[in-house]
Parts: sequence; C-alpha cells; structure tokens
Amino acid sequence: MLSLTEKAKEKIKEMIKAENGDYYLRVYAMPAGCCGLEFGMELTNETDSSDNFLDFNDFKVVVDDFSFPFIENLQIDIAEKEGKTFFVLNSLKVGGCGCSSAEEGSHGCCCGNGSCGCH
Repeated sequence: MLSLTEKAKEKIKEMIKAENGDYYLRVYAMPAGCCGLEFGMELTNETDSSDNFLDFNDFKVVVDDFSFPFIENLQIDIAEKEGKTFFVLNSLKVGGCGCSSAEEGSHGCCCGNGSCGCH
C-alpha cells in the first residue's frame, strides 16, 4: 500500500496545519503516454463518495477509485535540490515504470530501456 517516509509525513502535517481546516492529501495517478502512469498529489478539502481514505494517524490520504489500484507500491518522500525542498513520488514496483516527481505542482517522468529516471 501507499507509504510515506517520516520526513514526508512531517511536511504534510505542517502543510495541513497551515491550511487551518479539514484538509486531506489527495494522491492520484493519471495516464502519461509512453511512461504508463504519472503520479501527483495536492491538498484538498473536497472529497467524493467514491474516494478511498487511508489513515496516517495525524492526517488522511484520499485516493480516487481510478488511482487506488496503482498506488499500491507508491512511496512519497522529500528531496532537496539547489536549496529547494520538494516531494518525490516513487513507484517501488520492481522492473516497472511510473514514477513522478512533484515540485511546486509540476510532474515529470522519463522512461527508457526498462529503467525509469525521474526529474
């Protein structure tokens, strides 16, 4: 199932607290051409009756029905590059592709020769 590193959990808790309301972390998958899938995430206070909720004690993650089967091997982590901190969404599926990085709302995936290199 979806996993979050401790650093990612702490950052998400901070972000939700800053919103001063009932917010959730929405994680989703979307078609991405040759890469298969691209993953993304956002804070939201809107949910749908078909959403799935995953409890991480201090907050909940919301996943739509389409995305739910694809997040089984997804890990959310924090990375730093050139003084900026951003989330990285990694597919832990061995031999597969479908990773993405999210920096200020952008996503990216570049696949080739059976390996996946995310940017």
